[in-house]
Amino acid sequence: MRLPKSVQEIADVIGYHKALRLVRDLPPCGKRERRRNIYIPKPHNLKPDHQLVKLVGWDDAMALAEEHGGRAIQPAECRYVERAIIEDRRILDWYDLGYTAKEVAEKLGITEKWASAVIDAREMHEAGSDIEVIAHSVKISPLTLGYILRIDIGGDQCPVKPRGQRRPPKPQLPLEL
Repeated sequence: MRLPKSVQEIADVIGYHKALRLVRDLPPCGKRERRRNIYIPKPHNLKPDHQLVKLVGWDDAMALAEEHGGRAIQPAECRYVERAIIEDRRILDWYDLGYTAKEVAEKLGITEKWASAVIDAREMHEAGSDIEVIAHSVKISPLTLGYILRIDIGGDQCPVKPRGQRRPPKPQLPLEL
């Protein structure tokens, strides 16, 4: 399953679950509660008492240092991943126990529309539909569907849709009095 790019580059080195655990265990940084930040030292500067070693262990810290040494990384918090894994999969669990979409929505405190969309997405996937077709039909992003349905969607999906091309900067005129 794909992660945000800032977390995926960590997961490519130490693994999916360890990357999620690292991001979750990082303390907040700065005024924003959801901002995370960690400096990855170069391999020759990595010490046993470094925060990274305490969070992931020596071997994984050294692997990160060899790959990303000398960089400060601000990984995304991955809240949508937790929501998809924990909350949205419960929809399918309750549905598998014989509850209707309306009953599942009432039990979990969500809208019936969302419960139906998740259930329909799984049924379409089991019927062999393409992930893009499912995403368009139920109006859930392919990335989120990947987490809910436990499938690897591949490609270069991002959790946030790009907003198109950036406008070119306006020329700055010197202010002279």
